[in-house]
Amino acid sequence: MTIVNMTIDAEIDLDDLVENLGPNSKEYLTNLLKVDGEAARAPDGRTFEQIIEAAFNEARAMPSVPRALVELFWVVHGRAMS
Repeated sequence: MTIVNMTIDAEIDLDDLVENLGPNSKEYLTNLLKVDGEAARAPDGRTFEQIIEAAFNEARAMPSVPRALVELFWVVHGRAMS
């Protein structure tokens, strides 16, 4: 028996990957990524959505928001800063 060890670097387009999953696989992936119960809250009791919304509003009030932060909020919050 021959054992071969390899290291492979690969770029995976997650949008393409998810688009090609079947319904059962999508549901399985969703369940893996879902956060339930106490873990879904910060130590002060706020939900992650509340924390993201508060950070979004504070960043929006800044006179000059760095481009990377604007893009991060687009990804995390799902809406553009105006």
